[in-house]
Amino acid sequence: MNRGLSFAIAALQALILIASVVGLVVAPLTLAWFIEGDGSTPWIATVQVAGYAFLLATGVPLQIQPGQLVGVVFDEFTMTFLPLGLTLVMALVAIRIGHRLSAASSLWPAWIGGSAAFGGASYALSTLIANEAVLAGDWEPLFIPGLFFGGFLFIASIWGNRFELFAGANGEEARERVAIRAALTKLHGSLHWSIRTALAPAARIGASVIVMLILSGAVVIGLALSVGWLEVLRLYQGLGLSLLGGIMVTIGQLALLPNLIVYAASWISGVGFAIGTGSYVSPLASQLGPLPALPVFAALPAGGFDRGILFALIPILTALAATILVRKFTAQLRWEYATRFSAALALSFVSAAISGLLATLLGLLASGSIGPGRFEFMGVDSLMFGLVVFLEVLIPVFLAALVVVSPHQGPLERK
Repeated sequence: MNRGLSFAIAALQALILIASVVGLVVAPLTLAWFIEGDGSTPWIATVQVAGYAFLLATGVPLQIQPGQLVGVVFDEFTMTFLPLGLTLVMALVAIRIGHRLSAASSLWPAWIGGSAAFGGASYALSTLIANEAVLAGDWEPLFIPGLFFGGFLFIASIWGNRFELFAGANGEEARERVAIRAALTKLHGSLHWSIRTALAPAARIGASVIVMLILSGAVVIGLALSVGWLEVLRLYQGLGLSLLGGIMVTIGQLALLPNLIVYAASWISGVGFAIGTGSYVSPLASQLGPLPALPVFAALPAGGFDRGILFALIPILTALAATILVRKFTAQLRWEYATRFSAALALSFVSAAISGLLATLLGLLASGSIGPGRFEFMGVDSLMFGLVVFLEVLIPVFLAALVVVSPHQGPLERK
């Protein structure tokens, strides 16, 4: 795959992705407009809604001007809330495109072509849907989506094994890929030995805790919806939606489902989350004010649980189990350190730092402003979430590592 071809393929794939995502939102809106519309709303409004959803999902903030909606007057506010369901779809497709482009003999044209096409098409879309009520900024719709797509394209084309259509299909590996991977290897080698030796097992432990929190959060959301399905149904009925309207509200809620799973993960850790400034939902207590008119929020617990703090055992037990299971990856760690205490301290600190950083990042991605007034914040206190997960991992990993990473007493074992 030469430079021109990799540039063209990346640019074309970027345009197809934008068209698919916007079309995914426009199609049901158009159906509802055609069947249930009364002619008072122009069809271009469906494209505007889809375009704004796309821009939000790529990280472009929207400035909403003062106005009135269903009789409620609101002041100017900025919407920064990422619908993570839509964001994840685009990220996964971009990663897949980047992995396939890893077979190219030159990667920089693909990075430039994909980023320029994605950013340019996003800017053109923002110009098409521009109106006085919603402002997307002057250059944000160009650079932020371009960096979003280009970043995933870059990482996926560098990380992992090269894509190979069939055995022997690939030619010479791209020089950019070789150089960057060599630089990363050199950077890893330049780390202090105390961090370098603990990094591989610690990454497995820290990532395992976060994955278990996410899985547990998904289970909690599923259980909450199954227990509170009557309340969810009542809210659907209270909204007075038609069949198509109900389907569209459900699709919108699916776009928010990953956000809710992160909130549930924070709830399990003991930190909880907020649906609006001044509110909080945690295992010990809950204080909720007026909620957005989404049926899924009817499943939120109205109060705490007497033994709700027991949910915090999930990350603690996961950290213990993960530390025991990574023993086969600790050979270098056990060789470099002279005492159990120092080896356990290094492993526990790096593991906790990784899990804490990942938790903070998840909290930041899942939170933001969704409306005026008290809805200027909805989500997780990211720093607190990261700090609590850090502590929940640090102590159990340290205790388990005192046994697991006992230093070698003789020559390094060979397998």
